[in-house]
Amino acid sequence: MSEKEDLDELLSKEDIELDKEDPNDIKRKVQVVEEELGNLWNLQWSYAKHLLKFGFAAWIFGISAFVSSLLIYKGPSLITETPAISISLLISAGAAPALITAFLVERHQRKINRLERIRKGLLSQYESTLLKKIEEGVVE
Repeated sequence: MSEKEDLDELLSKEDIELDKEDPNDIKRKVQVVEEELGNLWNLQWSYAKHLLKFGFAAWIFGISAFVSSLLIYKGPSLITETPAISISLLISAGAAPALITAFLVERHQRKINRLERIRKGLLSQYESTLLKKIEEGVVE
């Protein structure tokens, strides 16, 4: 079974029952989950950086296009006649890319948290399986 199939199988299960499995199989599944966690952490940070860069660049471009079109339409008197609240609203619109990025990164964080719970469950099953093997060896 490939690592991708192992990961898909682990993610599809709510409760992991591994009492009958060999410790080496459980150890391999733990390694698959840990590799996926590492990949997700790296992906999450690069994803967040790209989203923030693009969001702020789009915000700057949008505001500059808006202001320049208003200046062309109304003339330079627009800057002095603009109410203060309008300028503060335009500036506070810069928070939108950060909020969108936080929302999208939260989805990755939920998957990471789920994989960490699966990893903890696998590790506890691995320990209990190894203890059972040791007990069987001592009893015999």
